[in-house]
Amino acid sequence: MRREEASMFEKEEKKLHELKKEYINVEIPNDIDDYIRSGIRKGKKTTQPPFWKAGMVAASILLIIFLTTIRVSPAFANYVSTIPGMERIVELIRHNKGIMSAVENDYLQEVGITRDEDGVSLTIDAIIVDETQMLVFYTIETDNNYSTINLSNIKLKSQSGEELGKYGMSYGSHSEVRKGEKISGELKVTYPDGMIVPDKFILETGININELEVIKALNYPIEVDMNKFSAITKEFAIDKSVEAGGQSIYFEKMEIHPTRIALFLEYDESNTHEIFRFDDIALEDEKGNRWISEGGSSMDDNKIVMYFESNYFSEPKQLDLVFSSFAALPKDELEVMVDLEKESIIKAPSDKRLKKVWLEDGEKDVKGIYFQVEVDPKDHNYFFSLFDSNIIDASGTVHEYTTRTYSSMDGTNLYEQGLIVDTDKMVSPITLNIAEYPARITEEVKLKIK
Repeated sequence: MRREEASMFEKEEKKLHELKKEYINVEIPNDIDDYIRSGIRKGKKTTQPPFWKAGMVAASILLIIFLTTIRVSPAFANYVSTIPGMERIVELIRHNKGIMSAVENDYLQEVGITRDEDGVSLTIDAIIVDETQMLVFYTIETDNNYSTINLSNIKLKSQSGEELGKYGMSYGSHSEVRKGEKISGELKVTYPDGMIVPDKFILETGININELEVIKALNYPIEVDMNKFSAITKEFAIDKSVEAGGQSIYFEKMEIHPTRIALFLEYDESNTHEIFRFDDIALEDEKGNRWISEGGSSMDDNKIVMYFESNYFSEPKQLDLVFSSFAALPKDELEVMVDLEKESIIKAPSDKRLKKVWLEDGEKDVKGIYFQVEVDPKDHNYFFSLFDSNIIDASGTVHEYTTRTYSSMDGTNLYEQGLIVDTDKMVSPITLNIAEYPARITEEVKLKIK
């Protein structure tokens, strides 16, 4: 680096540290994503803040990230200045300390391929790849204003155009898109069992505008830098059981990947309660640093894989699994019966949190069965589904619903959920199975992993 360039960098760093003193006291809530979900549920009940306020908050958050990171990682500061769209990538991953750590450690590959069609520009900015998933960061810019825009019909193809395995795709939708505004998103690609992403492939995607696929089959040839993404999975055998609230949980092993940690656990079949989810489960090192859960998936009835933020590049000397409460319900109380004619509950959990049921008639997207349930204050901003997707009526016919509505009643602990389904085709009474419920078992647990 030339002397004048080094001097310039030192001056800029000094300015940033001076600004840091002013912004360091801005509080960013840990549950900011829960608040976002809450706002989505409340819909029109909530008035959006003035644009300039939202912009200032976003700018402050991003600036804090830059200020905090530049002190410990000059390489990260260099990323921000050299990779197009990197500032927006940081905004996408700022809540995940594992992905931030991966980027700081050069575990990100620039792609920078743009396709333009019908006034819409879609750029694949960068990718992160490990043995469990691929993260694809993209930017969209349009020539018009749109209510919604999102990727659609995404496929991974070979160089010859053949569709590869059934990869899992997870991505979001962008609302209130403004002309000339750059909006960024993340596509998460999870692999089928026994597969990884090939070193050369074509990412194909369409684009939905206002819920209609307007642009089809944009192709992005991508060559993965396998040398960059050569990190080997770290595996730790745990082989320990804990008991909390009379429920036994066996922890088998933990796999640490650059983008996430996979924790394999199993609930004892003899447990009296069905365990739905943990409220605050986390991995904690000797310094009190925590890597939080990102959810999980079922392998079978009792075996679960839970995912956490990754500490792959942190390598803590000591690591404990900690939690203090989890949602659970006695297994003999999982069934709910409803009399549709009387709009009354025949059978429900004994804690009486399920308050009432009623039917709504009218348009197709409103007609259905609605429930009111009492939740704890900590659940006010949590988005969950009360029942599984099957409803069995008195004749034994199985009815499926695919749409749910959610709302909360301001100033109360009451939560409402609607199952959009044609009740005219059902024979009363009906039976539903609880998929998640806001009853809890509370007990402090700390399990040593390493």
